[in-house]
Amino acid sequence: MLLYWMEKLKRIKPVIVFHLVLNAIIVVFITGASYYHVPLEGLKDHAIYFLHLCALQSTVAGILYVLSLFKWTFRVVFSILFLSYCGFSFWAYSQDISITRSLIQGVMETKPDIAIDLITIPYFIFYLVAIAVLIFILNWHGRLNRRKGFRIFIVPAVALIIMFFVFERKQYGIFKFRLPYNVVVALDDYYEQPPFKLEQKIPPVHSGTDSLKVVFVLGETVRADHLGLNGYNRNTTPLLSQRKDIISYSNLFTSKTITATSLPQILTDQLLTDTIGSYTSLYSVVNDGGFKTTWIGNQTMEKSYLPIVETNRDIILVDKYKSVFSFDKELDGVMLKPIDSLLRLNDKQLITIHMIGSHWWYENRYEDRHRKFTPVIDSKYIPSLTKEQVINSYDNTVVYLDYFLNEIITRLEKERLPTFMIYVSDHGEILGEGGKWLHAQEDDALKNPGYILWFSESFRQWYPGKVTAIEQLKNSEITTDVIYPTLLDLLDLQVSEGK
Repeated sequence: MLLYWMEKLKRIKPVIVFHLVLNAIIVVFITGASYYHVPLEGLKDHAIYFLHLCALQSTVAGILYVLSLFKWTFRVVFSILFLSYCGFSFWAYSQDISITRSLIQGVMETKPDIAIDLITIPYFIFYLVAIAVLIFILNWHGRLNRRKGFRIFIVPAVALIIMFFVFERKQYGIFKFRLPYNVVVALDDYYEQPPFKLEQKIPPVHSGTDSLKVVFVLGETVRADHLGLNGYNRNTTPLLSQRKDIISYSNLFTSKTITATSLPQILTDQLLTDTIGSYTSLYSVVNDGGFKTTWIGNQTMEKSYLPIVETNRDIILVDKYKSVFSFDKELDGVMLKPIDSLLRLNDKQLITIHMIGSHWWYENRYEDRHRKFTPVIDSKYIPSLTKEQVINSYDNTVVYLDYFLNEIITRLEKERLPTFMIYVSDHGEILGEGGKWLHAQEDDALKNPGYILWFSESFRQWYPGKVTAIEQLKNSEITTDVIYPTLLDLLDLQVSEGK
């Protein structure tokens, strides 16, 4: 029996060697790019992510084996996919660019003359090597007896493909947001029609002002109870705490615990209790009220709120080819420059700032000078970190938020016209409660986001009743249902009865 299996192994050995080499090549040229920039510390961290890479590549190996059974299908399909994916992986390796809807849009819609400028010498060399490797693979595959060991390998191959869906069902996004799968996800996101329905026609809007400049800041994963303004035992808001004109709510609540659902609810007249329907975009109303609306974002937009964002008159996306999965993404401070330019253009405008905020990986969300609390996180693998490290890094992002909001207020203070700033985070963050971390889960820590308002002296003089109403609600328990009507009221806009 032993001799039988040894002889059988000898006959199928060429197939085994081919697939081992093939998968090693795929790791080097494609899947490894998703792991190259992951910050890890110590043997344990590296071991965990190595196992993750092996698991992901195993699911790819199953697909490759089935594809390799058909000579011409493999030659055509594999060649197209390999060279296409190499184009994406080069940028993932060299610049930590994320494969998202925005990148696909850039690839599909960028003019040829602009695209040519991206063909650098390193890119050209990388592609030449990839072509040489592809020729090597195809020649080897052509000489291979592909059906050897078919009955032995086909069942494990199918099992590995099924493993992808099993793991994704158990933990959403464990594989699909990494190469090669994230390209498919991004393409699907690019072509799929957003499900959120917006009212195309709205009732007449009356505006009570012709001079008002507003900055509406949408934060990310900031908990109200980690703001020094709200009595947190650390002074995470040293600059804002020195101001006497800040109104900070500690009791704002939401049931929407991910950006994809929270922003559509905040930016429309959708109530937290609504599940389906057609809603009115905040910006459609504000546009009809004569305001110039501009969206400045430091996040790649999701299909759930993209239609709402597109109702702004202008959209500015900074660092749009890098998502929250990138580890060298631009800081939110880069959005201060376009604010400076915009404030000079119009006396009646609403500027919305969409921050990357306190989204994980925290260490890439603030400058070194804002590292007030130490020690900080030094690995993406959370189980290897102490609770102190995680909270320290998170709190440092809040210190940066304090700086960022103070910079916006400083700019608005210089305006001669009435101005105000409103800040609201989309949701909170879990920081070890119940052994959980981050967000996109169910936990009360996610449901109490930060909410801060500031009014200029001239706004307070022009609209004392509006400011008083805001101040009187400061200690009340409210939900994010109030954001939409509050903004319209502060903008002095009245919508006629009925939709």
